[in-house]
Amino acid sequence: MRDFINYIGETVDSIVNRRERQDEVNSALDELNDFINNSKPSIPDRPDLPGVPDFERQEVNERTEDELREAAEAKLAGEKLAAQRAAEQAAQNRENDLNTKRENAQTSADAQRDALAESFERASQHVNNDTLRRGLARSSIAVNRQGALAEQKATQNAAIGAALARQIEQIDNAIASLAGQREQAIADFNVKHAARLTQKIHQLRTEQDRAKRDAIAFNNNVSEQERRAAIEQQERGAALHQRELDILAREMELSGSTNDRDTLLFNKMAEILDRLPPTEARRQVMQNPIFRDNLSPQSFYRLFDRFTR
Repeated sequence: MRDFINYIGETVDSIVNRRERQDEVNSALDELNDFINNSKPSIPDRPDLPGVPDFERQEVNERTEDELREAAEAKLAGEKLAAQRAAEQAAQNRENDLNTKRENAQTSADAQRDALAESFERASQHVNNDTLRRGLARSSIAVNRQGALAEQKATQNAAIGAALARQIEQIDNAIASLAGQREQAIADFNVKHAARLTQKIHQLRTEQDRAKRDAIAFNNNVSEQERRAAIEQQERGAALHQRELDILAREMELSGSTNDRDTLLFNKMAEILDRLPPTEARRQVMQNPIFRDNLSPQSFYRLFDRFTR
């Protein structure tokens, strides 16, 4: 029973000792890591160059067929309105001319009637004077002659009225046909307008397609310019950064700081490894890359030779 208790105690002590040794190793390695990080030279950051400029792109407002038709109609709206007004104005001017012609016909007929009345008044007076001179004032001859004059006057008045009526009828018929002529003129224009509208829609569509192709070509060129500008900026930044690194490396070489750091690291590593048990120091040098990666080959071989024999 006592042997078992002693075995348990020794086992516990062994575990505790291993943990303590591992803690010591970890602490030593942490110390070495801190020393390495603090001894690293200050590497300049890559320069922060201004951003690549934004190139303006072209945009095309692509319209639907309905929108193209509306745009074409809007462009031809003035032409259509002008044609309608021209047809209406032509009809109005023609109607005004016909109304003037009617008034002139009426005036001419009235003048003819007045002239006829005056002429027959003189003729009637001549007949009266002639019959009086001859002493036939109350005879049938005088009556017959006056009746003949009145009949001639009535006949000529009727002829004047008939001629006026024919003229008025012709004028009224012409006025009545004006509305139809106006509508026919508008209908003829609408046929031409439909063809013009189709032509205008085709023109707008062609212009839109051309603008779209030009915008695509322009934007592709812009994208290529942006790509080249980005590459040039990256190359310029890399060149500037490499120049600063080369200057730093040259300064360190001239000052001997590279060799100094290698010596400092070798001494620090040797100091830490000396604090570890020999087997642990040997294992760390052989297996832990921190020693090989941070020393020059010559210094690492010296360290390896010292702690792995």
